[in-house]
Amino acid sequence: MKRHLLPLFFAVATLANLPQLCLGWGQDGHRITAEIAERNLTPTALAETRKILGNESLAEIATWADEIRSDPTWDFAKAYHFISINDEETWENVERVDEEEGDLLYILETLERYLRDPDSETFLLKGVSPGKSSRLKAKVEREITRRDVLAFYVHFVGDLHQPLHVGRREDQGGNRIKVLWFDAEENLHSVWDEDLIESTNLSYTEFATFLNRLTKEDRKKAAAGSYLDWAKESKEVREQVYDFGPQRSNYYLNVVDPPKLGYDYKSKNLPLVRDRLQKGGIRLAALLNEIFSEETEK
Repeated sequence: MKRHLLPLFFAVATLANLPQLCLGWGQDGHRITAEIAERNLTPTALAETRKILGNESLAEIATWADEIRSDPTWDFAKAYHFISINDEETWENVERVDEEEGDLLYILETLERYLRDPDSETFLLKGVSPGKSSRLKAKVEREITRRDVLAFYVHFVGDLHQPLHVGRREDQGGNRIKVLWFDAEENLHSVWDEDLIESTNLSYTEFATFLNRLTKEDRKKAAAGSYLDWAKESKEVREQVYDFGPQRSNYYLNVVDPPKLGYDYKSKNLPLVRDRLQKGGIRLAALLNEIFSEETEK
């Protein structure tokens, strides 16, 4: 599977600023994805997750990857939350950085490989800790537990389904697009991470219940594909994310007045949010069911 992160020109600035950026669906979004997944685990997969997590649920660990972002020893993991590709780029010609820096597709492949290894309790995760310049970036190796692996995996499968985590590099996945969300100053990324979901006034368990009403055949269809296929989906739906109607929908950073997003934008995009959360949860369940079924057969 091909991989990509920011080209070097933008990588340093972007990674240096990531502590101020949103790094995934908000807490409820990740918990919704994880809750749907747990409700669709086979008894075998559920038992295997319990061996790793004890009394913790998938929803409880789903936000851990964001919670550790304030710890500088985890700075090298910030790049894993996203992958950048501009509208005109294809997955065959997208620009890349060094493999060791990693990205969202890279980390999912790596974590899946770790989860498939039943003989190890710890794993060595490699990355690059960003500095103020490319010369200051340092290679990092960190030993992580199976619990860490699973927590990362649950989180990053969720990130893959947030359209702005497969984002345009110039605006850093919508983080540099200022908007007015019901007259409150926000950026577009925050609207998608949190505001649209929170506007429903549902708990994550209520939201998951509403999204978990699929037939067996629909679940099978939703689970089809690969990480790359799902990244392509996120890129394809970005056009809707940036559709602000007559408020110049295709701009990047050159608009003086931020677009006003309200009921019309919410009404149009909540179905897309629901679809991405639902697919993320169903696919995470299918992945874990397959991974842990294989593990028990060894």
